Amino acid sequence: MKFRIFAASVLLVAGSISSAALAQDLRFGSGQQGSQNYGVNAALAQVIGANTDLNVTVQSFGGATAFVPLINAGELDIAALVTPDAGDAIRGNGPFKGMAQDNIALVAALLPSPVGLMVRADSGIESISDLKGKRMAWGVPAQASLLPYFEGALANGGLTPDDVTTVPVSSVRTGVQALVNGDVDATLFALRAGAVVEADSALGGIAWLPFDDSPEAVERMNAVAPEAYIYDVAADAGVVGAPGPFKTMAYDYVLVARKDLDPEVVSKIATMIKTDTAAIAASNPILGAMSQASVSRVYTKLPYHDGAQVSETE
Repeated sequence: MKFRIFAASVLLVAGSISSAALAQDLRFGSGQQGSQNYGVNAALAQVIGANTDLNVTVQSFGGATAFVPLINAGELDIAALVTPDAGDAIRGNGPFKGMAQDNIALVAALLPSPVGLMVRADSGIESISDLKGKRMAWGVPAQASLLPYFEGALANGGLTPDDVTTVPVSSVRTGVQALVNGDVDATLFALRAGAVVEADSALGGIAWLPFDDSPEAVERMNAVAPEAYIYDVAADAGVVGAPGPFKTMAYDYVLVARKDLDPEVVSKIATMIKTDTAAIAASNPILGAMSQASVSRVYTKLPYHDGAQVSETE
């Protein structure tokens, strides 16, 4: 068994691997190194490589809009995505408008992906409403499915994009770099991504703005980010920049694969996720939020792979 990571410059030709080899080789797509998406995909790939007879490789890209079409075309096999990206890709919405990725299907639900509004710890910004008149990272064309969640985060605090100065950045990762460089006052980012530690060190401390869980605030958030929900972060969760408990925003990670990937391979992975959930969660901190409840979640409006292990009773 092998686990290898490649840069995005490596070119794989669709159909260049025989159907027999596909039973042994699994090609993951992922976001750029330092992002939570890369961390989740690399961790999953390592677990699969260590516990099956599959030879697993990971290729990193700028975002889902770069690697999901490669899965759809058969040049990659599988990837973990947040539900905003998966939904837009399959339905042909957002950055995939008019380009529905109809060779993509779900393998399994994975874990919640908590994200938050990151600021400098010494910025004096203590609430989302304090961002009025401040500079916020915006645009993220490499991860355009996430832009409604930037807007939804503001809406939770009673603000709109017109209430802040939007500063274009290419991705959520470059939004963090813009915060470190002093170009923005806040950015939306995953709580457990590797770049959080880097930003905390570079800035002498970062902080996360608390979200409002009142029905009115959640309704405002969901009006622009329908798949978002409020997530409680415990005091002992070990989140950098969070000395105490707080509430933030979350959506989910799901595993997707090309529909023509061997159902036996998909079934092997889906079964492992469902039966060995606790062991997988313990294998890497970035997968620590996986639970029997999270992997049992079913998305009735999205298609599942023929090899997915989805119970009719779920």
